[in-house]
Amino acid sequence: MFEALLLAANIWTSNVPPTAAQGTYLQLDAPVGVDTWLSPDIWSIPIYSSSSSDPKRPLLYNPQAWSNVAAGRWQRAGNRPAIEQEILAGSLPAFPITGNVFSSISPYDWVLPTSFKKTPTTSTMFHVANDALPAPGPDGHMAVMQPDKTVLETYGTIVLSTGQIIALSYSVSDLHSLGDGYQNGQTASMIPSYLGVIDDSEITAGKIDHAMAITLPARFLTTQIAYPAFAYDRNALTQTPPYSGPLPMGARLAIPAKLDLNDLHLRSPAGQAIAAAAQQHGFIVVDRGGEGITLRIRHNAQQPADILHHWNADLQADLQAIFSHVVVVAQP
Repeated sequence: MFEALLLAANIWTSNVPPTAAQGTYLQLDAPVGVDTWLSPDIWSIPIYSSSSSDPKRPLLYNPQAWSNVAAGRWQRAGNRPAIEQEILAGSLPAFPITGNVFSSISPYDWVLPTSFKKTPTTSTMFHVANDALPAPGPDGHMAVMQPDKTVLETYGTIVLSTGQIIALSYSVSDLHSLGDGYQNGQTASMIPSYLGVIDDSEITAGKIDHAMAITLPARFLTTQIAYPAFAYDRNALTQTPPYSGPLPMGARLAIPAKLDLNDLHLRSPAGQAIAAAAQQHGFIVVDRGGEGITLRIRHNAQQPADILHHWNADLQADLQAIFSHVVVVAQP
């Protein structure tokens, strides 16, 4: 299942041309880690696969689905009956807008790009397995591959005991697409949230055959867009801290082909796998993060690798070494 989500998007599986990753190493002075180190995996991306035998569940819109969880009033799942009633009372059967609510192509106003796959505003239902749950943090991401091989992505997701799903925003992406922001994905870049996510099985196997999604602090980002991104944060200049750096949303970073990876003196097999993928495929900036550089990891891995779910000094050192040797990949 997971491999199918990645291999369908050829932007993510294409190699970095040897001459495209050249130049001066970026000076990204920040800690580097993986989002699953932030207990209890509050920012990572759960990815599920559903079948036609899984129940069809209604998807409802609630404008407080992000803010009330961030404030501690609601939870992503396991709410008390009275809270579930409160959530339902403020929910609607249809989404009022056709694009996501937090992306823009303007640093001053909420302006969606003219070309993107619009979200239907009519009520809708999706196949979702009984065990599907969003990440517990405020963003509450969840991705569920449908029987027709499209992917339901929800943001600010709440799952009720009735099986109903509440969200602030959602989209349905096409696995046969290029994997770019046209899909109206649930990230600031509008790239689908599940693309570029590292699965634990890839670390165990020692090979990552795709570009890796990363988030960067606002101080490294600028209000510009590089393909495959279609947008950046709606509040890029109004939130504290604002964007104030050199890198556009969607930038691809990579280790130059001329660098011998042995010179990095990496300590862990996980670090070696990430470094090899960073040289072959690179990293793509998909969203704004906190104070550190963060690699996105699958939230609900079937066979979790301990090094990805508990802070590891060797992998931390390896990631710092990798990001001290990345350059911006020139756009074709």
